[in-house]
Amino acid sequence: VLPDSNPDTILNGFGPGSVPGEYVGGIGEFGVMALREFVLAGGTLITFNNASLFAIDQLGLPVKNVLAGLKDEEFFCSGCLLRVEVPDMTHSAAAGLPHDPIVMFERGPAFEAKEGLRGRVLAAYPKDESPLMSGYLLHPERIQGKAAALEVQYSKGRVYLLGFRPQWRGQSHGTYKFFFNAFYESQGLSKPGGAIQPPKGAEAGGAHQESGSTKPPAQ
Repeated sequence: VLPDSNPDTILNGFGPGSVPGEYVGGIGEFGVMALREFVLAGGTLITFNNASLFAIDQLGLPVKNVLAGLKDEEFFCSGCLLRVEVPDMTHSAAAGLPHDPIVMFERGPAFEAKEGLRGRVLAAYPKDESPLMSGYLLHPERIQGKAAALEVQYSKGRVYLLGFRPQWRGQSHGTYKFFFNAFYESQGLSKPGGAIQPPKGAEAGGAHQESGSTKPPAQ
């Protein structure tokens, strides 16, 4: 499980002199390689909020963050309660969840499939109305209809991209099931998801998810 953190912090951590020596550095390239080999061999990686971007970048997942590069005046949500919709209530990954749970969104991503993505959408923001339940959300149309949580098949393993903080301050009990269910799913209780079709006109790309290569990407 990778808790909410920006990709650079996960990879490089704190620099020398900023913290005691034993806490310097991140997981580094060898850590990335170990994670990749773990998932390729059938392991499950669960990522919270911005840690999802680390998995997308380092594993080459064919997923786009539709909020990347936007300025505050183009989209702003520093900490709000948003409503999402679970498209498949029969799937074991949604066990115990209501059809429209409330999630804590705090400067996180929202996802869109690229060509070649295999998996399933676990939760998405309403397409025809603002998802805002409490707080301040500028330009909700940026995320309407976009995925809030994805299960991505990666060779023999799976990666769960949760574009929100399901354990926010230990208070968001209603969204704990998003990662508790993922723990159970790691035992292979459900069949892998199929291809997810990207929106018309969306860019193609992303690494092939059946690759057995464990070579870390060039930096």
